[in-house]
Amino acid sequence: MYAANCARCHGAQGIGGIGPSLVDVAATFPDVENQITFVSNGGGGMPAFAGQLSDADIQNVAAYVSQNAGK
Repeated sequence: MYAANCARCHGAQGIGGIGPSLVDVAATFPDVENQITFVSNGGGGMPAFAGQLSDADIQNVAAYVSQNAGK
């Protein structure tokens, strides 16, 4: 899910590219629900993924990023 929807902007390891690094996503979004809301609604240069991805897919992406960005 991450590779198909996020990596083109945030890089394969989440260290950034067109979009910002996700390595410190926990510092920006200490509550994973805030991260889920941001992915759903978008903001800044990030598109909204609500309607494109299911709620479960968005939750899975948020969990994946929290555990794997920068690795």
